Formats: sequence, C-alpha cells, structure tokens
Amino acid sequence: MIHLPPLLAGLLALLALGLAGVATAEPPPDALVGKRHFIRCIACHTVSASARPLTGPHLEGVVGRPVASVEGFAYTEALRAQNFIWDEARLDAWLKAPQAEIAGLCLPFTGLAKAEDRAALIAYLKNP
Repeated sequence: MIHLPPLLAGLLALLALGLAGVATAEPPPDALVGKRHFIRCIACHTVSASARPLTGPHLEGVVGRPVASVEGFAYTEALRAQNFIWDEARLDAWLKAPQAEIAGLCLPFTGLAKAEDRAALIAYLKNP
C-alpha cells in the first residue's frame, strides 16, 4: 500500500473528481426540463438550422440573434418591423405572452405562465 502525504492525496482526489465530471458532462437539469417544454414548439420550430423549414424559423442560435434574421424565412411584417436582439430577457417576455410582446401576430402558442418553465426552455434553446 502506498502512503501519500495528505495534501497530495487530496489534490489527486480533486483531480479525479474533475476528470470524472468531464467524462460525464450532461446538459444542466434545467435544459433537460426545457427540452420537455419544447414539445409546445415543435409543430412550428426546430432547433437545427439544417432541418427542413417549418411554419416558424429554426431556433438554433436564437439567443443573441437579431429578430427576424433567419435567411430565407418569410417573417410577418410585424416581426420585420422590430429591431432587437433575442436575449434571455426578451425571450422570457416572449415566452410568457407572445401576443402581448408584438401586436398583430397570430400564433397558436399562448405562452408559458411559470417563470421556471420559461427559464428551462431558454436554457434548452441555448444548448439544444
């Protein structure tokens, strides 16, 4: 049996824990919950730019993207008239009540009432 000084043994244990965390890296739990909430979105949206287009634009890279900017997608006039970047706060407000955010939209999605559900969905959209 090898006896290591306590400090060296502790450092080796921390290194082993760090490597184990890298080997089993998974999306944060909120993103996993958010993936389940995305079921409300899949009729119109995908999370992949390479997927076939649906009635809504793909949502890959939506956080940090300018509104109405997916090349080739036919946005409504109401969305094309907007000038903002989809950040987490804007997405949260949109996911809470999309029709209240931009007048003139006719969406089947009426929103997610719970803040934790919206946060989870945004976490998923950031890293699908």
